[in-house]
Amino acid sequence: MMKRYIDAHVHITPAAALGTKNDRFGTEVMPYGYLKMGEEGFYTMPPYIHDSQFTEDTLVKLMDVYGVEKAVILQSLMSPQNEAVAKAVEKYPDRLAGAMIIEPVDGWEEQMEYWYGRGLRAIKFEMRAYTDPAAYPDIGYTDPRMLKLFEKAQKLGLTVTIDPAPVDFPVYEPEKLLKAIREFPALHFVLCHMAYPRPLDTPELETRWEQMLTVAALPNCFLDVSAMPDFFDAEGWPYPTALKLLKKAKEVAGAQKLIWGTDISGTLNRATYAQMMEMFYRADCLNEEELDGLFYRNAKRAYRL
Repeated sequence: MMKRYIDAHVHITPAAALGTKNDRFGTEVMPYGYLKMGEEGFYTMPPYIHDSQFTEDTLVKLMDVYGVEKAVILQSLMSPQNEAVAKAVEKYPDRLAGAMIIEPVDGWEEQMEYWYGRGLRAIKFEMRAYTDPAAYPDIGYTDPRMLKLFEKAQKLGLTVTIDPAPVDFPVYEPEKLLKAIREFPALHFVLCHMAYPRPLDTPELETRWEQMLTVAALPNCFLDVSAMPDFFDAEGWPYPTALKLLKKAKEVAGAQKLIWGTDISGTLNRATYAQMMEMFYRADCLNEEELDGLFYRNAKRAYRL
């Protein structure tokens, strides 16, 4: 079987981002790929990228080198860039798809329709940022505001991508998400980062994670497996714990729900792009057909590519 790839979880940083500040969350894009957050921060790309640019051109060139057919550009409320993502999709319509960021404020319906018209066919909710005190700390999956967003997304045929936050966060609520998804059977959902299995240092947290996997088992829900180098950096490539958890994810959600993604450019700090491919070929729980689903078919279906 020919190897085919769709990277269903990537990020870009346009040239204009360097030096920009987000007073709401206290962030600033610094040189050498560093995102400052108050007195701390982290590297959103390897520090040898001194000008902190990871553009759509760079992304597509990387895809060319490794034989990746398409990629889905996601973003965060902490660094919203609908315009940059829309321009990237407009420039490479056959290679790139993109997700928008929408907030539940006056005019949100018009905004969703506008960015849909600009070619963005998904909407991303990073729940750790979305429920930050600087944003909407009282919101949740069954909040009327969220349900209205989901309803409009279903009408437009969008895919809803959800980063559920670490498993020990209050917003990690599989029961509420399950209820919300069941209300919108025609709406595709994708849970990021293998439903965020971190931390799993108690039986209660492990059970909580497995409950979130049951959400991905719903007919209209999928599970991307991005950011494993970030989650399991301490044990090093090929991240055996991630592969062990992948087996559990397959058992609960099904192989047809698993979607490959890398979460570049941040994960390039810890692994090469080739390693983020090769690690999944080392999984002993996926046969050749299931690997093709992981790397290609499932993402094509989830994001209607």
